[in-house]
Amino acid sequence: MTSHTKLKFETELTKLFVARTHELTSTLWPKVGKAPYLTRKKILLSVDRLQSLAEQNFMKSNEAKDIFDDRDYKKQWHKSGKGYGLSAKQNSFKLWYDAHIKTKNNVYIFWNGSRCLYVGRTLNGKNRPTSQFEKYWFGKCTRVDVYGFHGKRKVPCFECMATHKWRPQFSKITPASKKYYRVCPVCEGKEFIENEVKSLFRLKY
Repeated sequence: MTSHTKLKFETELTKLFVARTHELTSTLWPKVGKAPYLTRKKILLSVDRLQSLAEQNFMKSNEAKDIFDDRDYKKQWHKSGKGYGLSAKQNSFKLWYDAHIKTKNNVYIFWNGSRCLYVGRTLNGKNRPTSQFEKYWFGKCTRVDVYGFHGKRKVPCFECMATHKWRPQFSKITPASKKYYRVCPVCEGKEFIENEVKSLFRLKY
């Protein structure tokens, strides 16, 4: 973790600690002003900020780079000049897909210039990305990137990491959950942070 991010992370934890121990310390050293206090909402907000800092830090790491590099190939299909109308675009993409995509396990990403629209995956050759052409947002699409994998174990993790990195406008994070699939380290780290913070700053019932 970079020194700047580490400082912000520790500062956020310190704020929680100060609020948690205020009642104890104020009995010995009375303090002037509004007393800090903990609520479930404040804890959850801190958890969210801590998770965001950890995610930003991880996405800059060599481990994240290795995950994105760990695919068998990448191909691009550009929408421009592929005929008029949805049917022509679908037919053009299908022909391109059959000619260039030689794996059954893939992650596909729809882009509008530099803005990510959608991240999805296909396993065992099912549900090719042409189904997304019928979505209302497809008119904004300018290209489709396809990342190919000979095996399926890495695909859900790659999809999840791509969602963390590029923040697609029309799809959500879908963590890898099946046995033997590579776990998304960002989701795993976020879960760990949430569990630890809630345990350390558990409220009375």
